[in-house]
Amino acid sequence: MKTSIKKIIEKIFEIGILIKSFFGFFEILTGIFIAVSGEMLIDNFLINMAMDEIARDPNDFIATHFIYMAVGIYSGAKIFAILYLIIHGVINISLAVALVKNKIWAYPWAIAGFGVFIIYQFYKYFHTHSMVLLVLTVFDIFFVFIIFLEYRRLNKK
Repeated sequence: MKTSIKKIIEKIFEIGILIKSFFGFFEILTGIFIAVSGEMLIDNFLINMAMDEIARDPNDFIATHFIYMAVGIYSGAKIFAILYLIIHGVINISLAVALVKNKIWAYPWAIAGFGVFIIYQFYKYFHTHSMVLLVLTVFDIFFVFIIFLEYRRLNKK
């Protein structure tokens, strides 16, 4: 009985590492994509939003300031999003690789690292109420619990 539970936990652990690696890779690619094309996309969006006003009056105070303010706000948000996605992706992949190699030091670091991201995700959830973020946070909590169980099992050897 205990052996089958251990096998199930090990399989969930392996699948969780695979999922974390996939998300890490996807986050890095998304961060790079935003860095390369994000400004162009937001500029096109803002121009389309303000096009009618600017077409009627190229010096329209509200439309020109809206674009100026939105681009200024976007720049800070863009830098944060790029850094967050790339750093989070690198951490996910690095810890996943170390966990696959059964590096004992990686287990507490993974628990702590993912724990910090869980706290941040809860903070963001209470501001956005995003169900996707909530589901990802619940997955991360479950995965941290599985990492803890695997760490305990490896320490018993």
